[in-house]
Amino acid sequence: MRWQRSDDDLGTLAHLVVLGLVGVVAVASATHARHPDPWTGPAARQAAWLLIGIAVYWIVQRIDYHDWADNAWLLYGAGLVTLALLPLVARPIAGARSWFELGPVRLQPSEPMKAITVLAAAAYLSGAPGKLGFGRLVRLALIVGAPVVLIALQPDLGTALTYGPLFLGVAWLAGIRPRVLVSLALVAALAAPVAWFFVLKPYQKERILTVFDASRDPSGTGYQVIQSRIAVGSGGVTGKGLFRGSQSRLDFLPARETDFILAVIAEETGFVGVLFVLGVYLSLLLRTFRTAALAQDHLGTFLAVGVGSLWAGEIFINLGMVTGVLPTIGVPLPVLSYGGSAMVATFLAFGLVGSVRAGRFVNA
Repeated sequence: MRWQRSDDDLGTLAHLVVLGLVGVVAVASATHARHPDPWTGPAARQAAWLLIGIAVYWIVQRIDYHDWADNAWLLYGAGLVTLALLPLVARPIAGARSWFELGPVRLQPSEPMKAITVLAAAAYLSGAPGKLGFGRLVRLALIVGAPVVLIALQPDLGTALTYGPLFLGVAWLAGIRPRVLVSLALVAALAAPVAWFFVLKPYQKERILTVFDASRDPSGTGYQVIQSRIAVGSGGVTGKGLFRGSQSRLDFLPARETDFILAVIAEETGFVGVLFVLGVYLSLLLRTFRTAALAQDHLGTFLAVGVGSLWAGEIFINLGMVTGVLPTIGVPLPVLSYGGSAMVATFLAFGLVGSVRAGRFVNA
């Protein structure tokens, strides 16, 4: 059997480009007060990263995903080494050593490591088909857990938590027994008090408590949530209009071009704009899981499910942050939030999905 290209997966790319263009406009609006010229500010840089992301997608999806899987462990090992070096060589930014700085460009290795971890998990599970017994489950947990530990040590707890949906998605597909899931839930419940008293830092505890009562610290940990809720609620049905959001223009809403970009979209385009964005996300994820169903082998199925699960988790967490039902843990909204590393990593991951969808097996 050999891999042969049928058609380029332009549908998946189209979804990403639409989201990327919406993100460029939203970033331009969110930063307009500080950078009135969109051609020289963050929006211009976001547009440049979007073009790079498109190029990365185009290259990745035109290469046989089996070739990517053949090099999965080399990429995975290089990724782990890079994550391990970060705390030693990177300077702290916002309290975390998560970025390499190359002149004016910042690169966050934990973002492309998501796609690499999906690739490694898919390569492992597809190479040993059958029920996911205890031994294989432990090995899968080690594959997913190793980068999680290194990212948490930076510390970047938000990014580390996004790997959870990946593990659950591929483990469920591999045939994990329901009683094992129940056991894992019980272990997590028992570990929660230990994490609360011995792992979480005071500011992390405050963020969790703020979910239940944002007014407990309205000028501190609760400020972001309160301002985000105001922005979302004030948008109404059709919004205040582009570049007219008071929460962003008057500098009330922090992190508005990054983690809380959806609050800007909600304020300026209202329920209609948010519904459009969520509709594109839903269509992209459904297409990704449909690709998993169409895949001609286990590797392709695990790749598509892994990518879909991880990025669905990111979207869900960000929505929870913006609406105040989850703690503010620094998880951006894929493709829309400002940030080059996350943008390119998303196009890279969905490029693997595109390779699965664009190729088929034929007799050699």
